[in-house]
Amino acid sequence: MNRISIAILILTLIGCSEGKLQQIQEAELISRIVNQEMPDPSTVKIVTKEGTELSVDSSRLLLKTDAYFQDFYVNDKNEIIQVVIREKTEADEELINKINQKLSEGPEVKPVEVNCNNKVDLLQEVFDRDQKMRRGELGIDPKVDHENLEIIISFLEKCGMPTLEEVNDVQMAGIWAVLQHAPAKYQSKYIPLLEASAQKGDLKWSVIALMKDRALMYEGKPQIYGSQIKNGALYDLFEPEYVDQRREEIGMESLRVYLERFNIAFDVEQKKK
Repeated sequence: MNRISIAILILTLIGCSEGKLQQIQEAELISRIVNQEMPDPSTVKIVTKEGTELSVDSSRLLLKTDAYFQDFYVNDKNEIIQVVIREKTEADEELINKINQKLSEGPEVKPVEVNCNNKVDLLQEVFDRDQKMRRGELGIDPKVDHENLEIIISFLEKCGMPTLEEVNDVQMAGIWAVLQHAPAKYQSKYIPLLEASAQKGDLKWSVIALMKDRALMYEGKPQIYGSQIKNGALYDLFEPEYVDQRREEIGMESLRVYLERFNIAFDVEQKKK
């Protein structure tokens, strides 16, 4: 997420009223943004430093210049009710970096109650909710992703990884689908558990490869299997001359064939160790 995107994201999540106001401090602002605790944009009062009221669209145009930033103010109920648009400073650049870092980690995941004896229905519901959102017209809802993640992590911590003797392929896919769209730190934590499941034949190695590549990309490291594309190009790849060997070992097609679907050429000569 770039600087302009994060500025617009912050603005898109806030709201407004009148009264004696106090500027919200950095730590609390970061926490609210990361935990998606900002008010609705339709109720926001946005003003310039001189006090001129602005529309959301006008504010976005200013923010897109990358020369402006926002201060956020709360009322006596600790509700963000006003935003002041002003010229950006070096301190604002540092704040944006902190916000981006926290966003990459994701909001706090809290344990929820799960019934290990009801794993079939629980995992089916999670899978259905995930797919309904991703295949629907309304787009991705981060709150649904987060709720699903809390359920899956609570399930894995309390009940452990299920087997195909206990659940079916679709219900097993519910676990993978949620973790695939989770922050990198949760992917990295649970990949070993998924790998152990794949060794038993309960999960396909190819889906784990996708998750490993995505986690590495989020962490700014080269991917292993070449599954991740960024900005219309193949994301950085570890030892590209050996990628087809790695892919073949887990039942994946050649990288050249895979990338043809995205109109991306891959002509690195392949070798074997």
